[in-house]
Amino acid sequence: MRRWIFSESFTRMGGSMQDSGASSHPGLLKKLSTAIRREDGGENFLIFRYQLEFIPRQNALAIQVLHHDEAITRFERFGIHALGLNRHGTPQSELDPDHRNFAQHLLRFANVNSGESYFAVPRKHVAFFLSKLAKFSHVSFLNSGNPVRFSEAPLVPLVELTEQTPSHVKLLASFQEPEQLQEFPFSAAKVFVGPRSWAWIGEVFYPIKSTVLSPMLSDFNALGELVLTGNEAADFIQDYLPQLARKPQMILPEGFHVPEVIEAKPEVLYSLSEHAAGDRLILEIQFSYAGHRVAPHQDDRDVMAQAVAEGQTLLLRRDLAFEKETLQKFLEQGFRRFGPTRFETVGEQALDFMSERLPSLQESGTVTGGGDLAHFRLFGEIGTPLLKARAKPAGIDWLEMDLHFELEGMEISYEVVQALLAQGKKYIHLPGKGFAKIQREDLIALEDKLAELEGEIDASGKLKVSAYHAAYLPELFQVDWKRQEGFAEIVRSLRISSEIPQRPLPSGLETVLRDYQHHGYDWMQFLHDHRFHGILADDMGLGKTLQALAYLKDQKDRQGQQANLVLAPTSVVFNWAAEAKKFTPDLEVLLLSGPERKKYYDRIGQADLVLTSYALFRRDVEVLSRQSWRSVVLDEAQNIKNFRSKTALLVKELQAEQRWALSGTPLENHLSELWSIFDFLMPGFLGSYPHFKRKYQIPMESDSGGEQLERLRRRIFPFVLRRLKDEVAKELPPKTEILQYCEMTHEQQKLYQEVLATCRRQVFAEVERQGIEKSQVSILTALLRLRQVCCHPELLGPSFQKRGVDSGKMEAFQDLVMEMLSEGHRILVFSQFVEMLALLRSWLEQEKIAYEYLDGRTRKREEKIRRFSEEPNIPIFLVSLRAGGTGLNLTAADYVIHYDPWWNPAVQDQATDRVHRLGQTKHVFSYKLITKNSVEEKILLLQEKKRFLAKGLLGTDSALGKKLKVDDLEYLFS
Repeated sequence: MRRWIFSESFTRMGGSMQDSGASSHPGLLKKLSTAIRREDGGENFLIFRYQLEFIPRQNALAIQVLHHDEAITRFERFGIHALGLNRHGTPQSELDPDHRNFAQHLLRFANVNSGESYFAVPRKHVAFFLSKLAKFSHVSFLNSGNPVRFSEAPLVPLVELTEQTPSHVKLLASFQEPEQLQEFPFSAAKVFVGPRSWAWIGEVFYPIKSTVLSPMLSDFNALGELVLTGNEAADFIQDYLPQLARKPQMILPEGFHVPEVIEAKPEVLYSLSEHAAGDRLILEIQFSYAGHRVAPHQDDRDVMAQAVAEGQTLLLRRDLAFEKETLQKFLEQGFRRFGPTRFETVGEQALDFMSERLPSLQESGTVTGGGDLAHFRLFGEIGTPLLKARAKPAGIDWLEMDLHFELEGMEISYEVVQALLAQGKKYIHLPGKGFAKIQREDLIALEDKLAELEGEIDASGKLKVSAYHAAYLPELFQVDWKRQEGFAEIVRSLRISSEIPQRPLPSGLETVLRDYQHHGYDWMQFLHDHRFHGILADDMGLGKTLQALAYLKDQKDRQGQQANLVLAPTSVVFNWAAEAKKFTPDLEVLLLSGPERKKYYDRIGQADLVLTSYALFRRDVEVLSRQSWRSVVLDEAQNIKNFRSKTALLVKELQAEQRWALSGTPLENHLSELWSIFDFLMPGFLGSYPHFKRKYQIPMESDSGGEQLERLRRRIFPFVLRRLKDEVAKELPPKTEILQYCEMTHEQQKLYQEVLATCRRQVFAEVERQGIEKSQVSILTALLRLRQVCCHPELLGPSFQKRGVDSGKMEAFQDLVMEMLSEGHRILVFSQFVEMLALLRSWLEQEKIAYEYLDGRTRKREEKIRRFSEEPNIPIFLVSLRAGGTGLNLTAADYVIHYDPWWNPAVQDQATDRVHRLGQTKHVFSYKLITKNSVEEKILLLQEKKRFLAKGLLGTDSALGKKLKVDDLEYLFS
């Protein structure tokens, strides 16, 4: 594309083409000497004569240099060389300096012809040489011999606009000689453009006046015409014509007005139609520039659009890149082009366009004709189905639901949609309606939802799901409850527990249960009435046993006698017997305990409440599994957290109308524990374990399952009732937790570092050899040894007992106990190490301090608990954490000491709640003894890192998982 720089004056040719002269004084004197000699007698200088002729085939000017009558092309004898040097020491002749300079330029910029008779000067340099020749007097034409005349009157170039359209401009050039008022057509001249341009007309060379039009002269053809098209025409009209029109040398047609050029943003106009046969979608595309419609750009003639506004011609500069890009997008989407404006597509490509591209086109352009389509009409999307629920007359143990899609009053079966998806179809055609898009992603998600519900679709298209999922269905589907309006109310109550109706309490308990306990009783009754099952997960000490007893008594009062089974840890079984005797004395209780229990087997069916431990249940399962129970209650239900354990597998085989789980910590370490409890309560509610693990456990336990945690929380919410003491039992006295840091003795510190170095080396070597998963046992063993050093070095074994290393923690414990006893407090001491409890017993006996003791092997536990509770002269109770941390009521104590920290803070919280529970009247203080600069400090921090899981699901904190990660190891063994 041509670009001209118009100016009223031009710089002369620079570089070596420009006459050079020295600026020093010697050079000035030399020029002065030359001038004087010319004035006194020019004949003393040697000069050349020149003959000129234009050579068309070479597009060059022939210059013949004559010395006397000899044509010369070599100037060595005159001391002139191609480089202007006197290389051979030849004396320079008295050649006129101007001729010498001219000869030097010939040698540099002209070519010698083959006969060495003249110089051929390329056209681009001709103007420069003509300006030199104009100074010489002996210049003639080569053919005619006539002298060449160089006029002093310059010609003025004129340019006339003869034709103009938005994409076409024609210009005609000519010359005017102002002094003689002569005009010359451009075709009569040969024009040589340079720093000073020349026109050769006849035998006269005219200088051309430098004007704003001068840069254009070289672009005109021999006839003086210049035709611009396309972008060149547009550029000229837009960028140059407005300036040139003001110049006198620019001749415009009579009455011509320079058009205004507007950079207009195009609007895309789309028109939709379809072929008569209905098999092709037709799209017509035009562009509107300021209201002027044009067809899509096809060639360079279309760069301008012309419009008339208020009698004024406007030229609209088209955005050809935008037009091309717009059309290219349709070609890439499967459209084929037919003609300048028409594009066509067929089949699902057409439907994809209507579904995916058309909405954006309506935002960016104007679309017409879409409403007139008959075949390619889209009227909706098939995504989330509508479920119509109905319960079987026999009850709601399971739901049968119609699974279908509804669009514009039409029902579409799930099977039809599935068949189309299997064929790779994306749209479904409904006669008289058009097409609906099948949302493949939604249908895939639907299959995942059905898998989550473990639903089945029968041959008639009915979806069958467990009624346990009723409350969760609205989370997954749009559900129409019209066929079962009562069930809708059930679902609403399940999802909003505050709307559960209140029920009258059994006789004798009206004034015993607190408000929150009454609500727990109502919740159990509500689930029972609708054949659901649940977890009563109240905080420790809030009376879960009492609420369950109230429910069981009401069931007997309303339905008559039928046996109920309660499984609990050994230490808790007797608490159940005591609570039942106190609050529900009319319930016939059968306690299966000890070796004498077998003689009571025949009374199981006559009892209202059968109590036994998990350990004895495994031995008596054959007898107990023969009974049909009204309810099976699992107290401290975390005892079946390992779904592969024998206890978990056996308890799930029991036959019962109602199943309950009581636990303040239904989730201790892993989500699989929660799944196991629900697998007992409502098999299939959380799907199979592999599905549950993939869907919830893996994402949530890797800290990336926020959405899954919330979904699972909503799903289990109706079937888990959890209240915290600080929310509902505000009358409880305060509880203060204190971290008591203990310094190791010097020898103990040395031993700790020794064991740490050995354990670290062994653990990391094994992890590197077989991976962290297979090294869990070794890791926990190493951590156990470090924790034993912190408690007392003697726990490491006989060889260390002989070394006689004291324990800083033991010394701190002794000081703390003596201070508490001096103030009259009673103390509950927990440790997970039976060996540590043995050391504490030895010290207490040495100090003649009375105490009670309980671990997993202790017999007659209830007698020990009674003695501590009733005899003030026994101030200390030593308890194994795992054996006595749950189910005990020890409100006689007001101080708790946790001698060593456990991985799971919830377990320690449960232990403290043996004291801080209903019935406690004193301020409770809980001390945790922590050895400074040891693994015990690090366990505390890891506990905080791992607490999020149960808190998110149940509203309280969780425990530290048993499976440690590499970064945890680096931290613990540092």
